[in-house]
Amino acid sequence: MSDDDRRRWNKKYAEAAPAELLQADEWLIDAVEGVPPGRVLELACGLGENAIWLATRGWQVDAVDVSAAGLHAASRLAARHQVTPRLIAGDLDRFLPLPNSYDLVVVFRFLDRHRLPGLVTRALVPGGLLVHETFGPGQCDRPDNHLKNPAFVLERNELPALYGELEVVRYEEAILSDRSVGRLIARQPAV
Repeated sequence: MSDDDRRRWNKKYAEAAPAELLQADEWLIDAVEGVPPGRVLELACGLGENAIWLATRGWQVDAVDVSAAGLHAASRLAARHQVTPRLIAGDLDRFLPLPNSYDLVVVFRFLDRHRLPGLVTRALVPGGLLVHETFGPGQCDRPDNHLKNPAFVLERNELPALYGELEVVRYEEAILSDRSVGRLIARQPAV
C-alpha cells in the first residue's frame, strides 16, 4: 500500500465519530452463530467493530490494519468493552500470518485479488472458516456510491472463484440499503 493510501485512511479514521454502540456486520454475526470461539484474524479491520465484537464473545483476536488512527479507535473501543484483542499495525502487502494458525479469518469492505487468497489459505487451520464481504456488482451504479476505483468492486460470482481452494459454505450477492455486496462463507478443507 502506498504512503498516500495510508495517509488517506488515517485521515478518514481520525475524522470518524467514535462508535457509541458495538455493531458488528450482520454477515459476520450470522456466520459465527453456533461456532465455538477460537483464534480469529481480521484483515483490514478499520475501526475494529467486528474484531471487538468477536473478542466480547470469547474469540482470541488478531486484527490488522494499515491505519494507526483506525487502530487507535479500535483500542479505545476495546477498552470500553473490557477486551484485549491484539491490534497489529501492518500493510497487507507485506503482512504474513503464521501458517495454520486461525480458526476464522474475517475480511469486510476490502478486496485485494492477488494477495488475499494466499493470506487466507495460509492462515486458516484445516476446517477453519473465512467470512468475507465486500463491495459487489452494481455498487458503482448506485447514486450513493462513494468508491472512486471500480477495481475495488467484485464481478458477478467472483468471490468464490478467488478462493477456489476453499469449500463454499454460502455465497450471495445482495443489494443492501447502503451498498451492494458479495458475501462468502467458505471452509478450509480438512486434511
